Amino acid sequence: MLKRYLMAATAAAAAACLGVLLFAGDGGGSDHDIAVHVRADGMPAAVVKTQARPILVAQHLADARTAPPLSPPQIRCGSRTAGIFYGVGGHLQQGIGAYGTGGDPIKSYARQISQLRGLGVTMYAQDVFSKSGAEDLAKFARFANPYCINVLAVLTPDVQKNVDEDAAREEGRRLGEDVAKSLAGLVQYYEVGNEFENDAILQGAAGDKPSDYDNAKFMKARGSIRGMTEGIKRVDPTAKIVLCAFSWLHYGFSDMLFAGTQPDGSGGHPTPQWDITAWHWYSDMHDITSAPNDNPTEKGIDVLQHLRDVYHKPIWITEFGARPDLNEEAAAAYLVGHNALAGFVKNADKYNIQGVVIYELYDDYAYGGDGDYGLFSSDGVTKKLRYDAVKNFIKMNPMP
Repeated sequence: MLKRYLMAATAAAAAACLGVLLFAGDGGGSDHDIAVHVRADGMPAAVVKTQARPILVAQHLADARTAPPLSPPQIRCGSRTAGIFYGVGGHLQQGIGAYGTGGDPIKSYARQISQLRGLGVTMYAQDVFSKSGAEDLAKFARFANPYCINVLAVLTPDVQKNVDEDAAREEGRRLGEDVAKSLAGLVQYYEVGNEFENDAILQGAAGDKPSDYDNAKFMKARGSIRGMTEGIKRVDPTAKIVLCAFSWLHYGFSDMLFAGTQPDGSGGHPTPQWDITAWHWYSDMHDITSAPNDNPTEKGIDVLQHLRDVYHKPIWITEFGARPDLNEEAAAAYLVGHNALAGFVKNADKYNIQGVVIYELYDDYAYGGDGDYGLFSSDGVTKKLRYDAVKNFIKMNPMP
């Protein structure tokens, strides 16, 4: 989920590895605020336009073939199966505001499940950063699964507190094991990290090339991702790993993970393995298939094309939402518009998008959360205009 929810957390431009050559042009950095969801004062970060940069280029690109799309993911609930294209995020572990159980977890779970089913979604994304949190999340998952509501477990350790990559890997392994021991058999998908690049990006950098990141911080993040994956797989070898979600133009970070390179220009490093590539996108970032650049005569940057063509894995948008500075009418229009749901559905086959997760179910700014992104007000009962817009869109656009 968003960075403020983490408990204590909130140089070469080209690198060759396994025949892949990464290129990134110079010029036009973004303000560091683009790397976080909200500024320190709680207001949305402004979009800062950057010059267009070429996407990853492979020496064998002319002969490369995109991997065929996998079958749409399904969950089993009782005697039937259901697709999991549509989802919503929430914060059960924090237990703040309407997410809290108020001493009656069954009543709270039933309310949230009823609201999710009313929307027509089948995936509920939840951050988890402790053994006890995983145990609580397992209680919800066990209650929700018969109703065809599945959980995407988003592991969110405080990576940068570790002294080095080895320590981060060991901490990640312990968390992965703890979470999987509680959730194995209940949860199929684990997202290993949340926006780790935001802690490592350099001031003024756009994030699309390796040299935009601090080397030591990148290494810690890589260690954590590897460790969480190892811990989960040790307990549940059948689990599907969703790569730590990044955002905006920050694919320079995931390129390094994929190629075994790092910001200091070195290569041949361990590469995390994942099944699904995750990304985040918000209203101030505009069109994910044509991200803004400084030259109005040039085509924008197609982030989805980069993710598809470089990593050859299904794509999940595990957070998208309307910034709190939009009024309710504008927010509702954004969520169902061509830069969000309508675009994701239209482009699902083209880019192999297999899941999208709206951020989030409830407003929570009054309780110390990230902002009023919710489909419901902070009381957990009052529907906002965007709720009906999203519900109607899903009803009119059923997905596998």
